[in-house]
Amino acid sequence: MCALLLVAAAVAAAGAAPPYDGSKPMQCAIETVMVCSDPSVCVRGSNQTVNLPAVLTVDVGQRLISGAATGRTIKIAWVNNDGGRLLIGGTELGGGWTMSVAAESGAMSSAVIVRSGGFLVFGTCSAN
Repeated sequence: MCALLLVAAAVAAAGAAPPYDGSKPMQCAIETVMVCSDPSVCVRGSNQTVNLPAVLTVDVGQRLISGAATGRTIKIAWVNNDGGRLLIGGTELGGGWTMSVAAESGAMSSAVIVRSGGFLVFGTCSAN
């Protein structure tokens, strides 16, 4: 009986998804932004520096990122899970972006490339 319980527990644990694997919508709080408009100059800023909301709602199932007061959304073009990280990305207005979320901790980093440089975003995601 004890062996059966151990096997059942092992099967349940093996089938359990990490908390930040994209199976549920997440709230991702932006903590720091690094803006680079030239290869030799990067400036530390906040979400306001790059006109992003303080918290992004990432819904992999709906393939949308939202959170702006204007109601604006960004489409997620691709999704991958690799090396213990949820990886998502897309393109918009001649630029590209990618986001990485650590599956176990929710630590988030993102890179955005725009026509006149780019920026890095760092923060933490939590499950809804």
